[in-house]
Amino acid sequence: MKLSRLFHRNKSLIFLLVFIYFLFWLTLSTIKQINDLNKPHVSHQLKFRSNGTFYFVINQLFQLQINLVLIDPYVLQYLFIHRLSFDNVDRQFITFAIIDQSLQTLMQSLNDMKFSIKTSKTVLPNQKKVIDHIFIEHEHITVHITVLHKYNSYYRIHKNYRSLSEDIQLPFGDKLRAVDYFETELHEYLFYYPRNVSHFLWLYNSSEFIRCDRKLAERMKKQYHIHESVSQLSLVLKPMVSIGQGLDQLQKHYWIAGGTLLGWYRHCGLIPYTGDVDFGLFEEEYDESIRHHFLGNPVTHIWAALGLVNDSLEFRLSSGRYVFDLFWTYREDNTRWYGYQAQRSKYRRSLPLFSKVCSGDLYGYRFSVPCLPIEYLDHEYGKDNWLVPLQKDYKWVNMKYHSMWNDISWMYAVRLYSPEGHLRSDELAISWVAKRFNYTYSSVPSFLNALPNEDVTLPPLKSEFIQNKTRIQTPRPATKKQVEEAEEEEENEKPEEQEAPEINEKEDEEKPEETLVQEKEDKKTEEAEAEAEGIAEE
Repeated sequence: MKLSRLFHRNKSLIFLLVFIYFLFWLTLSTIKQINDLNKPHVSHQLKFRSNGTFYFVINQLFQLQINLVLIDPYVLQYLFIHRLSFDNVDRQFITFAIIDQSLQTLMQSLNDMKFSIKTSKTVLPNQKKVIDHIFIEHEHITVHITVLHKYNSYYRIHKNYRSLSEDIQLPFGDKLRAVDYFETELHEYLFYYPRNVSHFLWLYNSSEFIRCDRKLAERMKKQYHIHESVSQLSLVLKPMVSIGQGLDQLQKHYWIAGGTLLGWYRHCGLIPYTGDVDFGLFEEEYDESIRHHFLGNPVTHIWAALGLVNDSLEFRLSSGRYVFDLFWTYREDNTRWYGYQAQRSKYRRSLPLFSKVCSGDLYGYRFSVPCLPIEYLDHEYGKDNWLVPLQKDYKWVNMKYHSMWNDISWMYAVRLYSPEGHLRSDELAISWVAKRFNYTYSSVPSFLNALPNEDVTLPPLKSEFIQNKTRIQTPRPATKKQVEEAEEEEENEKPEEQEAPEINEKEDEEKPEETLVQEKEDKKTEEAEAEAEGIAEE
């Protein structure tokens, strides 16, 4: 009774004490949970905020909103390929990057810090000095920051001229380099890194930058009055960029070749009178992803696939108004070669042996080029022959007749495609192929689109072609005139969506398409001798 009376008399006080106890308990629990959540963060800060670690420098810059991008190939491979921890990186020198727009902010911030700062500068043609490399030394470590100079589609990284210890090997700054634009992600240690690390590392292997010959380009303008064509550039540049970027995304090494390479190095642009664009590739890197990428491609699609994967493979691409050739090169002993096809004859053009490509600039875009362009051009055109344009009666010094396609191989050596990426079997495609088959016109459709894993019944042979075949097997040198005639003959027979960039004959524009096709077909005879196909740039 006494307790009951006491409870009733002090009921309000008791409830207040219970409420205070509950509130106190809730507060303690909340504080404990917050502390538990913050433990990893506190541990992280305590663990790496040592004056003797990379993290200290990185964190100081991050707090000042300086976003460093890790581009050191060794460390990227260590962290993202081998999946190891940044804590265990056993290096005293790591390379990061910033975009050139952030350079001023960085330098102002570094002036307020107690770090040892060294820089490397480049003197521009206008005598202005720009900072390209920054070395932040703190105790026993060095943070190397390289400046990414921005161009249309890539960053250029200049060479370092600051003297460094002999045991330091710069991954960037050792030579002039170029890397494509790349997306980044933030690492838990407060630096950024390329989102696609494996692709960045693949591009790094071909990042050495080669300059075109500016003095030679000026001589082409002043002495020979060769100037770039604005109309040609509008037709060529966008498809070229699309092709190059597509091959890079597929991680297939390529390089601009032939007259396109000559135009890049000698004119620092394109030769205005060239009729196509050439790319070279390594046969050992071929797979069907390349064909699938360009089948029905909205920018440049395959209209013809010539040769076989293991012999003289060539893709002819079209933007609708210009032709782009992809040639695969094959290694043989100490050289490389790629195939040229004229009729059913196979010619081979030799190239110097190389397995690495570099980077060059064409109208502000990065393209892959041979690392030794002079050696390459000497091999293609003859030593120093390419230095003088418009040379008459030029003979290909690196082209030789090889053999004829046999009947079985030839059936698989020609594939024509529509802009949508479908194999063509219309009348024009059949006519284009029939002139090179050893069979009658009417029998071509039965095996035009035969695939290698399908049975094929061979129709009767056409005796006229057999006689021609025997007569033209003797090797002959390919003169410029023969090459131009063969190319003109080939251009006349292209499927209908392939048009030359400029049509000079006005009467052709007024005739029906069927009439034009027939007239072009009449220009050829089935007894035409096999001549080397190609464009003589000079």
